[in-house]
Amino acid sequence: MLVWASDWIDVEARTALDKFFLRSPQQIMSFMEVIQMFNRVRSLSFSSGELDSLMPDMDVEMLPTELREMYQAWSDSADSPSRYSGSVAESDWPVSIYVPERYEERYAYPLVIWFHSDANDEDQLEQVMGSVSSQNYIGLALRGNTVHETAGGFRWDGSSLLFGSVPLQDLLHVTTCRLRRAFHIHSERIFLAGSGHGADVALQTMIQRPEWFAGAVLLDPTGKSDALKSDRLTNLRGKPMMVSVARSCSHETMGGTVESVRLLRSAGVKVDVDINDLPVDPTSNEARMIDHWIMGCINREALV
Repeated sequence: MLVWASDWIDVEARTALDKFFLRSPQQIMSFMEVIQMFNRVRSLSFSSGELDSLMPDMDVEMLPTELREMYQAWSDSADSPSRYSGSVAESDWPVSIYVPERYEERYAYPLVIWFHSDANDEDQLEQVMGSVSSQNYIGLALRGNTVHETAGGFRWDGSSLLFGSVPLQDLLHVTTCRLRRAFHIHSERIFLAGSGHGADVALQTMIQRPEWFAGAVLLDPTGKSDALKSDRLTNLRGKPMMVSVARSCSHETMGGTVESVRLLRSAGVKVDVDINDLPVDPTSNEARMIDHWIMGCINREALV
């Protein structure tokens, strides 16, 4: 079970909280103003701290007693974004958000967290989501933590996942909690996806906190992730992943990817492998396979 609040708040309670957030006329008005803005631009960059401006105000006293108690307990827990240090809560790590043009406020959307490929930045998200599916998901992307010296733009360096003094893991938690207050996101359908070094970071993040995510899509990872040596791999048991690999990649990358798949499957991960002649371009029609794969995961989940 994927949990962003405390572990003891069950599915029914979280569903009730989600529904309540959409009830207040004042909240709905603020919520719809946000949607209208995003319908015009679809993808917009923010510093992560500015996401607070998207969140409708909530009067906790209006909650039913049992939900008020749960909300208060969560607010006081270590999982609440308010408990993070000021450096995390006020981080200016740039992010980009994607919202479908025909947003349906009562549909709980899957969230795709995208880690961009080399020599790109968070703004790649709009092209990626448009290629994956322009309607099925809300998207979130963060800028890589290292400047790409030769090609320009940014890249991901998995050896130190910090932006200044802010750990990526903490920032992802805070940002996703903020997004879930601004938009209707299904808490158990949050998927990681990335390309190249971005895929390595998506895998590393999945291994660090598997309980946060429903699965991961790894497009042409480098096969050099030290995270696979972690004793946490067993916590991934039953999680779905898709790994793409190109026949044209180097022998080193091919060998690393084969070993990664072997280790993941040995740990009980449900790994689907997609083999192509060339690396997958996440901004092309090839990325449509991500939509097919995620929807397949959701459909299988619904049958269980």
